[in-house]
Amino acid sequence: TPSPVFVETIYAQTEGNPFFMTEVVRLLSDRNELITEASDEPPRISIPQGVREVIGQRLNRLSEQCNQTLIAASMVGRNFELRLLSRLMNGWSDEQLLTALDEALQAHLIEESPGLPERYQFSHSLIRDTLGRELSAARRVRLHAQIGEALEELYGPSQEAHASELAYHFGAAAPSTDHHKFAHYSLIAGEQALTAYAYEDALSHFERGLAARDITLSGTEPAPDAEGAALLSGLGRALIGTQERQRAGTQALPSGIARAFDYYVAAGDVDRAVSIVTSQNFGGGELIQEALELVPPDSHNAGRLLSRYISQGLRTDYERAQEAFHSALAIARQHQDLGLEMQTLVAAACVDFTHCRFEESLDRNRRAITLAARVVQPGHESHARHDLVHVLYAMGDLEEAAQHASAMLEPAARSGARQWQTSAMEANENVSSAKGDWQAARNFSERGLAMSPREANLLGGRALLEYQVGNFDAGGAHVERLLENVHPSPSYMAAFTSNTVPAVVIPVVAYITKEMTRFDVVEAIAESVLTSPSAFPAVRHAARIGLALIAVQRGDAMAAGELYGTLEPLRGTMSPQGPIGPGLAADRLLGLLSQTVGNLDQAVAHFEDALTFCGKAGYRPELAWTCHDYADTLLKRGIPGDREKAVSLLDESLAISSELGMRPLMERVADLQERAASQPAKPPAYPDGLTQREVEVLQLIAAGRTDREIADELFISVRTVGYHVGNILNKTAVANRTEAAAYATRRGLG
Repeated sequence: TPSPVFVETIYAQTEGNPFFMTEVVRLLSDRNELITEASDEPPRISIPQGVREVIGQRLNRLSEQCNQTLIAASMVGRNFELRLLSRLMNGWSDEQLLTALDEALQAHLIEESPGLPERYQFSHSLIRDTLGRELSAARRVRLHAQIGEALEELYGPSQEAHASELAYHFGAAAPSTDHHKFAHYSLIAGEQALTAYAYEDALSHFERGLAARDITLSGTEPAPDAEGAALLSGLGRALIGTQERQRAGTQALPSGIARAFDYYVAAGDVDRAVSIVTSQNFGGGELIQEALELVPPDSHNAGRLLSRYISQGLRTDYERAQEAFHSALAIARQHQDLGLEMQTLVAAACVDFTHCRFEESLDRNRRAITLAARVVQPGHESHARHDLVHVLYAMGDLEEAAQHASAMLEPAARSGARQWQTSAMEANENVSSAKGDWQAARNFSERGLAMSPREANLLGGRALLEYQVGNFDAGGAHVERLLENVHPSPSYMAAFTSNTVPAVVIPVVAYITKEMTRFDVVEAIAESVLTSPSAFPAVRHAARIGLALIAVQRGDAMAAGELYGTLEPLRGTMSPQGPIGPGLAADRLLGLLSQTVGNLDQAVAHFEDALTFCGKAGYRPELAWTCHDYADTLLKRGIPGDREKAVSLLDESLAISSELGMRPLMERVADLQERAASQPAKPPAYPDGLTQREVEVLQLIAAGRTDREIADELFISVRTVGYHVGNILNKTAVANRTEAAAYATRRGLG
């Protein structure tokens, strides 16, 4: 099965022509270069000999004049104009040129562009490629130079609108032409690509422009001149746009931005200096602080800088971040700059989020989203929706979180930034996994990892997904990839994320599999995070959660007691918060810690809270695990009524885990059911062995509720309701819901 990249490349080269396609595939097969697995690398395709011979035979039948015309046209591109050709074919009359083109038209080598007089296109790209190969390198270079100069003359005042085309021809003409023209048009084309969020194209233009100017990319000295500064700045911004999120922020900033900044500062061009450090997110807090000293404190530039400084330099200093927020917001409103206001709200909300101040983050991001309808800032809208997804997820509002995750896909794609496109996939994967929709979660995971193969949250989420459904080999492979990203000394948010995700994933995997391995890795990560002055509250919580899960599995009562005190403030949330690892109900974890220290009554209270939280929010896999852990605690406590409730909880856990295909949990439930059955039997609380949950369902059946209404009231799925209804009919030996309702009335259960 060919990969999508392979198919796209073959089609682009052959346009589906059966003969051309067959010849290309045969050539690749002979060279052992058929790609049959997923790959981002397109195949290297040259024109096969059979295709060249067929095209060559057609060209050989043309006049010399027609061949010369077509060779010149092939250097222009797939499409070309009569007026440009007339400038390239020096000394030719219009009649001679039209005669040559008519001959090519009759041979079906070119065709007229519909609706565009005096414009033509090659009937197939391989014809153009074959013609180009007829030229020597020197002739090809000279033709490109002539084309560039002719286009400059034709475009006149609108040259900049065609900068990409001009850059291509002057680049192909190097070194025979003026390298400054190549650099000039590369700079303009790069800036245009940045404006259109086409970061890959921008990166190519800026790299070529810098090469034309012989400006190295690895230096530290200021840019040599204004054009060099603009090229270096553009390159830095393009690099940020093409970065994977996992690498974003792990370096201070692209050196080109600093070198351009130094040039503009030395030249006294403060506006440009400010512009390049406020254009995009990068880890340049010190540079922003330096720029703040160059501008009046209440100026528009100060507002732009403060807005960036909130998340770039003040992430760990919450109070100073708030001061910067209020100043930047006041300046934005004074200048009626809605874009700056939106950016400032999103930056402050992100700091709120990382400090686990959910209400503040929720309020500010919602205000930012209202502004998204009035200003075009797809990157900031993506950021706001991404943080909203994770704040709402943590607070138990999965429905609204899902709405923002879905709504994030469009602005993330429009932003052109790999970071936000990957984040959109991660947000949707999180929501899908929380619901137990494994197939949707896999799809989002695959799409995200295709863009950013090292993305920790996607790797961690995918690993847990596979372990949840019993695919241990696949899960283990993703854990291995996850561990490759661990930073020995994290100091930036992305590096913290790459560490704290495995610090939580590894203990969760151990809990699922009952194989306690790699706990030393988790402990080392936790120590590096908890001793770092740069770590913010969310990652500290994640590190402690990993240690807490280890303490539970080791039965370490002392460690469990200490960690309970640090994690108790998280009760009533899904934790770790946001993109710092997989979802875990904080009360379930607190229940496990309480059980470990021997405080079973406290554990029961926490499990009851977790049960309500997960059921109401719709966190179905987490609800199934909570039922299991709660039942385990009740069986350990063993006071009157505990066994009966444990049996009911295990029944609920089995119903959910069976529906979702969570095989490891199904096996764990079966073990606990055997343990419950071996305990001294007490008189059944309900007739015919009905569990508490089955009685609740039966009462609602007797009240005339539909399966959907029962599901909504009990916070379970319709399929789980069906599972319980089937058990009720079997245990009570009735045939249908009407008889079940009558049974409930007879037994006083209605």
